[in-house]
Amino acid sequence: MRIKDVYPSKSQYRPGEKVEIIATFEVTDDLGNYTVSCTVLNFYDILYKTEKELKLHDEKVVFEFNIEKNEKEMMGFGVEVDLYRNNEKINSLSTSFDITESWKLAPRYGFLSDFFDRDKNDDKDLVQLNKYHINVVQFYDWMYRHHELLPPTNSFADPLGRNLSIDVVKQKIDYAHKFGMMAIAYGAVYGCEKEFYEEHKVWALYKNDGTVFDLINLIYIMDISKKCGWHDHIISEFLKAIKFGFDGIHMDQYGFPKEALSVTDQVKKIRKLRDEFTVLINDTREYIEKNGYKPALIFNAVNNWPIDTVASAKQDVVYIEVWPPNDTYQDLYNLITNAKKYAPDKQVILAAYMEPFSKRSNIPIEYAENATIMVMATIFASGGFHLLLGELNGILTEAYYPNYTTIDSERFIRELRDYYDFIVRYEEFLYDFNIVDNTMTYTGGINTEYVFKGTKFSPKAEKNSVWTLVKEKEGYKIIHLVNFTGVQSMKWNEGKEIRPKIINNIEATVLVAESVKGVYLASPDIDSGKPKKLDYEYVPHEHGKAIRFVIPELRVWDMVYIVCES
Repeated sequence: MRIKDVYPSKSQYRPGEKVEIIATFEVTDDLGNYTVSCTVLNFYDILYKTEKELKLHDEKVVFEFNIEKNEKEMMGFGVEVDLYRNNEKINSLSTSFDITESWKLAPRYGFLSDFFDRDKNDDKDLVQLNKYHINVVQFYDWMYRHHELLPPTNSFADPLGRNLSIDVVKQKIDYAHKFGMMAIAYGAVYGCEKEFYEEHKVWALYKNDGTVFDLINLIYIMDISKKCGWHDHIISEFLKAIKFGFDGIHMDQYGFPKEALSVTDQVKKIRKLRDEFTVLINDTREYIEKNGYKPALIFNAVNNWPIDTVASAKQDVVYIEVWPPNDTYQDLYNLITNAKKYAPDKQVILAAYMEPFSKRSNIPIEYAENATIMVMATIFASGGFHLLLGELNGILTEAYYPNYTTIDSERFIRELRDYYDFIVRYEEFLYDFNIVDNTMTYTGGINTEYVFKGTKFSPKAEKNSVWTLVKEKEGYKIIHLVNFTGVQSMKWNEGKEIRPKIINNIEATVLVAESVKGVYLASPDIDSGKPKKLDYEYVPHEHGKAIRFVIPELRVWDMVYIVCES
């Protein structure tokens, strides 16, 4: 007998809600006395532990418990499940879960795009998304038309001719809710099909040569300004989607036009969409709330435009779809940190599509896997979330989600789960709004508060170097090490022939004013993210005394957290 899988019953829990950890087993005919234990930890502290006897043919055990005295807005937990035979440990698996006041404190965004008749009564996609702890799901191209979201019949053809079922859409919403996920309806803020445009040409946006703006000669772009009838029309369509059962709207735009001409009331006027997006977002929230609903709103700031106006709008998170010239790992970090300056009370999601997984890339699958791990490490260590996973182990490769690639490597699926387990388990060190980023002021150059030895280090993401991110929050110093040693290209969306060169025995000297209570190391690449206590000593420093410790191994991403007297 061995443990087959371990996962929580929900993608995320609310304070006071019962937590369920499910352990499944591969049953054999082995003889012996089996027991299984479940240990729940917050960082290094054990909060709960229990043990159950296991009968030979038990295929599933559910551990149920409540976490008491959870006074924080969000809190992550690690779970270790161990199988014993005749009191000897023979197998272990890990997972994690979190408890938050709201989904928007830790928005792990995923997608669905298949709503065919064959998907009826099939919840395997949501089951798997739950194992990744995806708690917000975008339903992409679920609708009848861009200008008329709900179809006139149960079965319908979408704008690109896919034959879909609205009954399946509804069922997938119900499945998402079962796992504690928010179901978000895709809706383009200014898109309509030709038949609607022909009837409402005065509502469209035009180029300076008098031709209409469109996308691939299929979707026509309408004027979202308050004076245009389209403004109220699309908001009313969003409300219909909420009434249908969705929890919110993914408000999409295409990154163009940035400026256009309208002909409202037979008067031509230049429209600057950077300002009008904010009005549309705010009006959408106000209208839907007046009708008795509390919608989740996510707006797509395509390639960071116009982040300065929409970040503070009445949307719940900041969402950025990444395109060139934001090509490097450093660009991903810059997008996240810049967005946090505009909206310090909102989490940041990057839609960074992994083109190396697409067929057109024509590279070995391992190159795409290596690139994806590097991107996740970069985004997560920078304090952002990543829209990447959906359907049944699908990975997004482009902006049209139905062209996703399905992963079939159990090894890589396990690696992806380790990374998502990690960001849930340690979300307080990654996503707390009170975290201060000291990366460019505490290490590198003239900065000597944090000094690293053993290879090349840099506070910037540079080729053939270890990237050091230095952060802090009350009671903790946090260090992220992201390894680019041996990586020849710093472009995030290119396949990587090899993983970074493993670095051993990194010496760190850290100036800490507070008294230190402990130093811990955790990595999604090592031992399923379990924390390791590191020995440290006090050493002289030019500004007093510092602590010195050794990080034994760095593969891709290590996180060190120093516990201080607060």
